[in-house]
Amino acid sequence: MNRKKSVLTMDTSVKALKDRLWYRAACSGPYAGAVVEGIWVSYLLDGLEHCQRFLRLADTHSKCRLENACRRALFYGQADYRTVKRILHKGAEMLPLDQKTDVWGEEWIF
Repeated sequence: MNRKKSVLTMDTSVKALKDRLWYRAACSGPYAGAVVEGIWVSYLLDGLEHCQRFLRLADTHSKCRLENACRRALFYGQADYRTVKRILHKGAEMLPLDQKTDVWGEEWIF
């Protein structure tokens, strides 16, 4: 069987991706399609909840601190709510970005 590999591009819409996943699962049967739908909704709601928590950080922290914490999290490849919250809690958002320290400003021991 000669199948082309599915490649996602930036212009692939979320709806098209969902439809493709659901179709592939539904080819196995209606229950497989229902499971994929359940997984999709679960991850969507989980992501929505994390985004809402993240946005609430702006209610208790200045824009400058939040932006610096986000910059730090992105620099270290850990862009998620918990990391940004911990950076803010530790006050690590103003520390210099350095490959010799971790995301929270603690030095690596080599």
